[in-house]
Amino acid sequence: MKIIKSLIIALFAATVVSCGEDYLTTNPTDVATGDAMNELAKNNPDKLVTIVEPLLKGLYADFQTKSGTDGQYQHCDYGFQSFFLMSDIMSDDMALHVNGWFKFDHLFDYRDEPYVRTFGYWNFFYTMVNNANAIIEKIPDESLDAELHAIKGQALTFRALSYSYLIQMYQQTYKGNENQPGVPLIITTSEGESRRGRVPVADVYDQIEKDYLKAINFLDGWDRGTDKGRIDKSVAQGLLSRTYLVMNEWQKAIDMAKAARSGYSLMNTTEIATDGFNEINNKEWMWGMDVTTANDNILGFASFSSWICTTGIGYGGKSGYYIKMDAKLYSNFSSTDARLAQFVSPEDATAIYPPYTNLKFKYAASWMADNVFMRVSEMYLTEAEALAHLNKGTEAAIVLKDLMVNRDPSWNKASVTVDDVYTQRRLELWGEGFALYDHLRLKKGVDRTYAGSNYFDAAKLKIEAGDWKFLYQIPLREIQENESISEADQNP
Repeated sequence: MKIIKSLIIALFAATVVSCGEDYLTTNPTDVATGDAMNELAKNNPDKLVTIVEPLLKGLYADFQTKSGTDGQYQHCDYGFQSFFLMSDIMSDDMALHVNGWFKFDHLFDYRDEPYVRTFGYWNFFYTMVNNANAIIEKIPDESLDAELHAIKGQALTFRALSYSYLIQMYQQTYKGNENQPGVPLIITTSEGESRRGRVPVADVYDQIEKDYLKAINFLDGWDRGTDKGRIDKSVAQGLLSRTYLVMNEWQKAIDMAKAARSGYSLMNTTEIATDGFNEINNKEWMWGMDVTTANDNILGFASFSSWICTTGIGYGGKSGYYIKMDAKLYSNFSSTDARLAQFVSPEDATAIYPPYTNLKFKYAASWMADNVFMRVSEMYLTEAEALAHLNKGTEAAIVLKDLMVNRDPSWNKASVTVDDVYTQRRLELWGEGFALYDHLRLKKGVDRTYAGSNYFDAAKLKIEAGDWKFLYQIPLREIQENESISEADQNP
C-alpha cells in the first residue's frame, strides 16, 4: 500500500466535491487524533460529528473520482461506475460494436503488472480503504451518538465494498481458494499497516463480513430520508448478500436479501420498458448517485452516461462506440418479455442502430443521467438463486415469479434451477456491473465463438473458467515500493 500512501493526501484533498444535493459541499476540517476522539465521543459528540462528517463526504466524493492513473486524463476512467463497464465487457454478456476504447479489456489483454488498468483498479479501491479507515478509527464503537453510529456504519460499508472488489480481481473466487494469497488487509492508517503483504482469501472475506455486520448494526434505525445517494442499512444488507453469494453461504444470502428488499417495490412491465435507468427516484433503486450540475467533474464525455447511452452524443452514441447485448444471451428473451424494449431487435429493419444495441440506459440532457448501484430486483434474484443452490427449486420459482410477473407475463415455471435464475440475472442486471463477477463466483467461462456471434472478429474468444486472463496482476509499482510483496507473490 506504500504507493497508495503517496497519493492519499493529494487525492483526498481533491475529492471533497458535491455528490447529490448539498451533502458533499463542505471541506474537511482539521482533525484531532488518539484519545481526543474518545473524549469527544463521550462528552461532545456533536463536535466529533463536525470532524468526521466532512471526511465521510470526501469518501462519497471518492466514488466519482478518477482512479489516479498517473495523472493521465482517460475518458474510460470516471470513478466507480467505470469498473462496471470494464468488468462487464470482460464477459460474454456485453459486446463492443467496434474495436476502439475498452478494446483491451474486451480482449482480456489489459491485466499485466505494468498496465494502467490494474494500477487504476488497485489505487481506486485502496484509496477508498484508507479514507474509510481514517473515519472508522476516529469513532469509538462505544459511542452512544446515533449520528456517529451512522457515519461509522457508512465508512465500514465502503471499506467492505472496496475489499470485496479487490479480492475478486486479484485472486480466484472464494470457494476452493480460501487459503490462497489474497490482497493486503489494511484496517488502520498507521504507516506499518500500509506495507503489509497478501493475506489468505479467507481472512479478507472474514473482514468483509465483519465490517458489513458491524455497519448493519450501526445503521439500524438511522433514516437517510429521500437521499438514495447515501448508504443505509438496506444497502449494507444488500451488499453483504452479494458477498454471501460469493462465499456460497446460501441461507445467509437469502436472509440478507430478504431483509434488504423490505419496503421497496418493483417496476412493472411498462416501467421496466420505458424507465430509462437514469433517475435515482425510481422506486426500485436502492442506492445510486444523483448526478447534478454540482458534480460536473464526472459529466461530459468522461462519464458512464457518455459510454452507455446509445441515443446521446457521447462515445456510446453519436461517436459510434455502441454497446450491445450478446446475441446468444438476447435469444433467452421470450417474445412477451417487456425488457426486449431495452435493446434493438435484430428483426427491426428500420432501426438506425446495430442489432442488439442497448437502449436500456437512456440519455439525459448534458449527461445528467443518474447512476444506479443497487436495485431491489437484484435481491429477488439473489434469494431465488440461493434457494436453487439449496435444491429448493419450487421455493426459488415462487420468489422468481414475484420478479417475472413484472417482466414477462408469460413466464410461469413451477420449479427453477440455478442456471434458470442465472439467465434471468444476466438479462435483468445487464450493464449494471455484475457480469464478470458472476462469471467468476459461478466458475463460468466465456464463449463468443458460437454461430451468429455479434462480436468483432478479434473479440470472438473462448476462455475457460478459472483462467487467469479474467483477473489482474498486482501493479508493478506496488511490487517495487512495498517490501512485503515481491515478484514471487505475483499472480500468473
